[in-house]
Amino acid sequence: MSGCIWNEPGSLAEKFWREGKGDFPIYDMHGHMGAHYAIYFKRCEAPEMVAHVKRIGVKRLVFSHHEALWGSVRNAQVYEICKQYPNTLRMYAGIIPQRQDQMKEDIANFDRWAPYAVGLKLLPGYHSADVMDKRYEYALAFANERKLPVLVHTWGRDMAMLEAIQKYPDVRFFIGHCCYGAWDHAIRCIKESSGNAYLELTAIPGDRGIIEKLVAGVGSEKILFGTDMPWFDEYQAVGGVLAAKISDDDKLNILSRNPERILGKDF
Repeated sequence: MSGCIWNEPGSLAEKFWREGKGDFPIYDMHGHMGAHYAIYFKRCEAPEMVAHVKRIGVKRLVFSHHEALWGSVRNAQVYEICKQYPNTLRMYAGIIPQRQDQMKEDIANFDRWAPYAVGLKLLPGYHSADVMDKRYEYALAFANERKLPVLVHTWGRDMAMLEAIQKYPDVRFFIGHCCYGAWDHAIRCIKESSGNAYLELTAIPGDRGIIEKLVAGVGSEKILFGTDMPWFDEYQAVGGVLAAKISDDDKLNILSRNPERILGKDF
């Protein structure tokens, strides 16, 4: 392993390889919770997930519950889960565009879920919509007024994502999966924003050279770490960031500093 990044004395990667965690807080800004019909998860409920992320040094896991996105669990129930793990869990309120009454009720209750609810989660493709669908307008107008984060699932060249970023300049859009595969379009979304958009790395750390491309394209200050846990494992994802050919300063921005800049150190 001569010349390997893990052997560079004093580097973040070397310390992680040696100790299994860093000496800085990690913020996972894209998680889920709960079982899924299509896959087996070793750990998908709060006790096991929290124990796992704490081992690697995750300070906050911000998640949307699978069932809150399908409608069989309400966001109020997710809030109750978060209350059991106040030092680790934060939530995105899942938004289902076909359920307008439920959406409006949840938004009316949003402030009651402080400090656990930090933003909204949109899953447009799975809900047979795009982010500019009129049924999202109520939620996005609320987020724009409050300057809230909105994590949006994207995959491929999503023109509606760019349109929404420009229409709602005070929403802090987290572009989930970085428009996976359409890397130049993801970079364009950041460059043509008013500074209100960030790329979120779920599924990217296993792709050779893509983190480097995104950092070169938009700067590490515009990139957030996420895993989709329990779909991906924290160790694989953190390792992918630490192994990228970017500076340790860039790695700290992605893993630790950027969420603190957006939401504060104690969100």
